[in-house]
Parts: sequence; C-alpha cells; structure tokens
Amino acid sequence: MRTSEKPVLAIETTGSLCSVSIYESDRKNLTISLNMEKAHSKMILTLIDLAMKSFGITVNDLAGVCVSEGPGSFTGLRLGFAAAKGIAFGQNFGIMKVPSFKSLAYELSSTMTPGSRGLIVTKAALEESYIYGFEAVDDDFKELLPLSLVENELLENIINEHNIERIFSNISIPGHPVNGKSAAEALWIAKYAAKKLKFAFDHQIDFIEPYYFKNFTVKVK
Repeated sequence: MRTSEKPVLAIETTGSLCSVSIYESDRKNLTISLNMEKAHSKMILTLIDLAMKSFGITVNDLAGVCVSEGPGSFTGLRLGFAAAKGIAFGQNFGIMKVPSFKSLAYELSSTMTPGSRGLIVTKAALEESYIYGFEAVDDDFKELLPLSLVENELLENIINEHNIERIFSNISIPGHPVNGKSAAEALWIAKYAAKKLKFAFDHQIDFIEPYYFKNFTVKVK
C-alpha cells in the first residue's frame, strides 16, 4: 500500500461518529474517536490537536488532509470540511475528499468472510435512507449496489433480492438484525485514500465541498 512521505490527517464527521487519525502507514498511525451526538462542533478541533500531540507532530509535519465526503449529516459535513480547510489554508497543502460509504465497506470487509455480502444503510430523511451494497473479498471489497437513495419500504426487497447477509445501519429494519456501525473510523478514511486514491490531494481548496447527494433519483429495486 502506498504511504505518504509525511503523515496525513484524516477526518470523519458524517454522522454521530467524530473521528480523527494521524496516518503514516498501516503500522504507524493513531486514531481518536468519539461516538456522541452533536459532539463535532465542540470536539473536532480538540481531537485533532490531541491526536497530533500524541503522535508527536504539528500541522507543519502533515502532507495533507483526507476528509470523509458524505453524504451524511449536513452539520457534521460542514464542520469536518471547515476543519480540513482551516488547516490546509494555514499550511498551504491540499485536501482529499474520500468516499464515506466505500471507506466503511473497506473497513467492514476486513472483518468479514470473503464472499459474504453487506448492506450499509444510513438515515437520509424520515422515510428515506442512503444505501450501499458490497461483497467482501480478500483484503478488499467489490461493489454490489451503488450509493443510492431509497424509500425505507423498499429495503426488505433489496435485502432479499441481493442475498444480503449483514446490515450496518443507524436505523432499525424490522425482521433483520442490524449492526449499528454506520461510519468508518478515520483510520480507514486514510487507508482507503492510500490504497484507492494514492493520496492525490486537491490544492484548489476554495472549490472543495462535501458530497450532499443533491442531484438524486429514488432508485427502485
């Protein structure tokens, strides 16, 4: 796996999880996470400062910032991107937007039996959810269902049609056991960026915005 010559900072704030990681390699990294509703505004900068001090570095030592792009909580996304931009502006280095659902699939697949299928479901609105389907393979995953917005009443059909074995969700789904994990630890944001995106940082910071999934169509299965 490619590593950066200098450590990178990774940030995850798309949901209730507030997570930051200093990542230099798979063997040398540090992650601090707090799973608490509405903690981001009070804790994100504190966690970043604590992570860097614990790792023994300052912002001057970073190569760039990787930030979970969404979709997710509007407020959480704005806070995560504001923190990333503030640091990047001050140090004149780049930001990388990292796909949130694919990073989570990458993390989850590392603990799943190859060939097993998972579905990530996170709340989007009262009666709608974002979904992403994947299948675990050796040290990786493959996409089964692209990131989509669906009506909750369709979830049962989707689960049965695609032979989903494990569900990771922040909502309950009647008749199905659910693992409540619905966001990747910041370490896996960094790992996905290293393996899949090769740390290709974007230096046009003014134009970097979260992925709100605005231009969608409801995908009927």
